[in-house]
Amino acid sequence: MRSTRVAGKHPKGFTLVELLVVIAIIGILVALLLPAIQAAREAARRAQCQNNLKQITLALLNYHDSAKEFPRGAYTADNKSDFADEDGLGWATKILPQLEEQAVYDQLLHTGLASGSLDFDGDPWHPGIFFIADFKGKKPFAGGDAVVPGFLCPSVDLPTHVPDKSFWGLSGTLLGTGYGTSHYKGSRGYCDRGMFLRRSEMLLSSSCSDFDFDGDGAPDTVKKDRYTRIRIQDVLDGTSKTIAVGEAAYLAGNDKADMFPSWVGTWGEDGNILFKTQDVINCNLSGGPRAFPLSPDELSQLPGGSDQDDCTYSWHVGGAFFGFVDGSVHFLTENLDLRTFALLGDRMDEEIIDGIN
Repeated sequence: MRSTRVAGKHPKGFTLVELLVVIAIIGILVALLLPAIQAAREAARRAQCQNNLKQITLALLNYHDSAKEFPRGAYTADNKSDFADEDGLGWATKILPQLEEQAVYDQLLHTGLASGSLDFDGDPWHPGIFFIADFKGKKPFAGGDAVVPGFLCPSVDLPTHVPDKSFWGLSGTLLGTGYGTSHYKGSRGYCDRGMFLRRSEMLLSSSCSDFDFDGDGAPDTVKKDRYTRIRIQDVLDGTSKTIAVGEAAYLAGNDKADMFPSWVGTWGEDGNILFKTQDVINCNLSGGPRAFPLSPDELSQLPGGSDQDDCTYSWHVGGAFFGFVDGSVHFLTENLDLRTFALLGDRMDEEIIDGIN
């Protein structure tokens, strides 16, 4: 059977103008849908970040159940004049087994830094471990370079390991280069009355007069006594009203690896694993995606100047997530009254803050 064609007729196709119109329509639809897709992705990342803090706070409670105390903020020297006053593993290393990171924990237990009396093998929670590791091997000790997913918020765009000087546009390495990073820190609270402190801070008495706690219009003197451990019964304000950990994924100083947020510990400045609740949430920078290192103008906005390392900072717009001692997680806005924030970080002011959702 032969096919026939009508004379003068040709198969109809798309003209160039029609194709351009279709492409333009598709482009408009993509432009309209892209923000919604990005918002959905950020919502998923935000939920994961919140869940990470939930798991961390539950791990802290499980650790407390077995150890009958919470981890120290940092396992550093007892004396502030000691070279290792800010050199030691941090609180997060103690809860690795509770976070199902037993393999990383086991690596830390066998760091192999045996050297006479400085035998860390089996006890890495020894003041000065970072200095000794750098002196002996010039590289991170076993386990310290691990990437622990539970310590990383997927919204954050920072290196997964403490970078060398090239991150700041310089050359060379720094003490701390290569260790695993974290986007969460423990709370020192206000006037060292929070949940996590270095050993030397726990053993010191101190006082502060920065806030009007009783509402009479005048700053009140707040005192901290010496203590050697922090337990559930030491949280006088109630576990649901006291911050334990929070988001703090930022760095302020230039070419200062000791300020880079890390889960492993502190090798010169405990601000890389601990924050205070006496500075505004998000450091006057307005939370959200941001390029680091900070520009000179951004550095000038920080409450404590260019070396500020005590703030909380979130890559979610408008505030930050905080894990409370009872295991709950709350999003606190960056407009939260600073006095309220200070009280939430203070486990022993005995003022109950309501309205935390």
